[in-house]
Amino acid sequence: EPLNVKRPEGTFLDAKYPRPVSGCAAEVSQRIAEAVFAAMVQALPEKVTAAPAGSSGNFALGGNDPTRGRDYVMYQISGGGYGGNAG
Repeated sequence: EPLNVKRPEGTFLDAKYPRPVSGCAAEVSQRIAEAVFAAMVQALPEKVTAAPAGSSGNFALGGNDPTRGRDYVMYQISGGGYGGNAG
């Protein structure tokens, strides 16, 4: 059966333009994944893998370079891994 996620309109999980979410979406997606894994392991402990790393490790830096007269943005995701399973 499909999973139906209820989310209040206008919140982060239902963000509509021009709401700025950028890299925050990656972090929130990790929290959602952890919640899903925690719920699934209760129902299927022998089939569900361990939860993900817990953070996508977002780092963003931006500013203006006055010597070049240009704006810059640096965005890095260091990431993590997923866990093993019982089998």
